[in-house]
Amino acid sequence: MKKGSIFFFLLLMSIGVSLQGQETLLKGVVKDAKYHTPVPYAALFIQGTSIGTVANNVGEFSFIVPDSLTDRQLMVARERFQLNSFPLNNRDRDDLIITLHPDGYVDKVLEMQDSIAVNSGSFGAFLSKAVKFVTNDWIPLGNTETNRFDFGRIQTIPTYNPIEGIRLRGGIASNSRLNPHFFVRGYVAYGFGDQRLKYRGEAIYSFTEKAYHEDEFPKNNLRLVHENDLYSPGDMHPYALNDLLLVTYRRSLDEATYRNFAELNYEREYKNGLAHTFRVRQSRFVPQGELRFESDYEDGVVYTDGQLHTTEIGVTMRYSVREAYDQQKRKRIPLELTSPLFFLSHTIGVNGFMGGEAGYHRTEFSAQKRFLLGNAGRLDAVGEVMKVWDRVPFPLLVYPNQRYRYQIENNFFFLNRSLEFVADEQYTLRMTFVGDDFLLSKMAITDMLQIKELISLRAAYGRLSDKNDPLLHPKELYRFPAVSHQYDSLPYIEGTIGITNILGLLRVEYVHRFTYRNYPDAILSAVRVDITLCFMYVPIPTTCPDLSGSRDE
Repeated sequence: MKKGSIFFFLLLMSIGVSLQGQETLLKGVVKDAKYHTPVPYAALFIQGTSIGTVANNVGEFSFIVPDSLTDRQLMVARERFQLNSFPLNNRDRDDLIITLHPDGYVDKVLEMQDSIAVNSGSFGAFLSKAVKFVTNDWIPLGNTETNRFDFGRIQTIPTYNPIEGIRLRGGIASNSRLNPHFFVRGYVAYGFGDQRLKYRGEAIYSFTEKAYHEDEFPKNNLRLVHENDLYSPGDMHPYALNDLLLVTYRRSLDEATYRNFAELNYEREYKNGLAHTFRVRQSRFVPQGELRFESDYEDGVVYTDGQLHTTEIGVTMRYSVREAYDQQKRKRIPLELTSPLFFLSHTIGVNGFMGGEAGYHRTEFSAQKRFLLGNAGRLDAVGEVMKVWDRVPFPLLVYPNQRYRYQIENNFFFLNRSLEFVADEQYTLRMTFVGDDFLLSKMAITDMLQIKELISLRAAYGRLSDKNDPLLHPKELYRFPAVSHQYDSLPYIEGTIGITNILGLLRVEYVHRFTYRNYPDAILSAVRVDITLCFMYVPIPTTCPDLSGSRDE
């Protein structure tokens, strides 16, 4: 009986070894042959069978193949790429690198657009070349196959704003040909109105090797930044890049500062959609124009030295249910625009450390989601909550336009002044509908031109606690600017109606202010024209910079 049991056990073991020898694990990554970046969601299958898998969001794949099929072809398919096949025999199957070549569809579309533009006359040809030049945004310095630096961003070279007047900016950024782990980038700008030089410099070390630039997904970067530029606390998030075409709008004319800061941060993105950034920043704010940092004492107004110094440490967490990108040189084109996106951050101001003059805690939460409304169109919704927990001077309070911009429609509040609504606790909601198969698609000419409807609604509400009211604490807090007010019982609400995708570039909308219309100098309505410069695949959507200005009506 004992010998029979041993024999039976050995028989099972031999069967298991035999079965194991009949299968092979295929494992590897799919890459773009032109840009050497991962190709997400490529389909892989054994020719003539249903055995296969789909690569993950960074092009990685693994699946089991019976040894009896290893003499067949591995087929790899992905939209915008040529169908390709690879023999499995005589290959190392543990670490395959599958390369896919673009199918040329995008190039054919661009050639067709160029042909139409040329046939439409010299202006059409010029416009086509100008759009292509600007949308590329970066120019290789030297041979496109060997250059180590790029010049840009083209979209921010000539700009205008009421503070600086005409602003010229030029910058460079290294690529992986200089070093696949270490990158440098920066810009220099000059405003002819304020006659001041601005600049930003960055040194970045990527712990993972990059195909071209440091911000390829997933990031794993240690970054040192020094910036000296214009900053409006009511028009920008404190950690937003200063990359808008119009750095400030008319509503920020006397409500902006010059900001000089140094920062060390570590940013990490994971394949599962989680990302975090840890940072330490030291900043100096100098008011601009008629803006003042001043306090009321019993014997009158006493001016400070005109500067505010802060030292901050903070963490930002980001989570996307799904996250994937097509990556081509410096373009990072999101593929998962309908995936919910969440931000959570906490910042601590340290008083008395490295010159910091304010001790405080600031917490922010943001949720963003794009909803597809069947064939009618899409609705982008963004909700935010911000709170400052301690007593702070007004430049460190929260304002409606301090928000995280990411991949979906997330517009400004357009008609309120930059520092109009002061609060230390604030809630905002932004919703934008863009039509697809809606009203304009029913008319032949607008359907042919692919013009789409645009409707948006934005609301903000908050409160200011007694500890941050300078009337109650005149010795500790700066006086509010004359334009600043507290929310009363109503939220601030504005909405727009318009059309977008005009000639693939323009967006025209009428903006209306529904509440707080009796404030002095309130802009009650405006007509805005956006120039949206983007390069878009069909049918994969991408995001475009918001290069906008407004005209009062």
